[in-house]
Amino acid sequence: ASRPLASNLNWVAGATVANRVIVPVGTNGQIAIYNAQGRANVVIDVTGYFTAGASAPAGASLYTPLSPVRVLDTRKTGHALGPHATMNQQMAGVNGIPATATAVVTNVTVVGTTANSYLTVYPGEGRPVVSDVNWGAGETVPNLTVASLGPTGAISLYNSAGSTN
Repeated sequence: ASRPLASNLNWVAGATVANRVIVPVGTNGQIAIYNAQGRANVVIDVTGYFTAGASAPAGASLYTPLSPVRVLDTRKTGHALGPHATMNQQMAGVNGIPATATAVVTNVTVVGTTANSYLTVYPGEGRPVVSDVNWGAGETVPNLTVASLGPTGAISLYNSAGSTN
């Protein structure tokens, strides 16, 4: 397939930027990465995949779109996420998300950041060594995340340094 005109990730020199994309695998079993200019180190973390066929395998989830709904804004609660801190957020059974949900697709935005840091979104057990959002002090950065829900239907958010809303 030809390279699309739209980009998946944009950055300035020296920045560390995370993004989540859904990319079809080519007939050769590979994906292609293109950098327009300069040099860049690339880290790819695979967090899931789609299989061919009309129905999902046993135990798998099917995607169901929802109208966007805000389930958390720490600016309103006054509880910014501090350094090396984890916050749990109930997702299943909240704001139109069914109690039977097993994963969520979210837009996570960090605001009011006080240090260079990263945020990891995960199902609450065994925090992975990957980031979902990276930022510099004072930046506001959004990113799409896809997270499995923990046994109680919640996700966990871990902040590495400084504080963020």
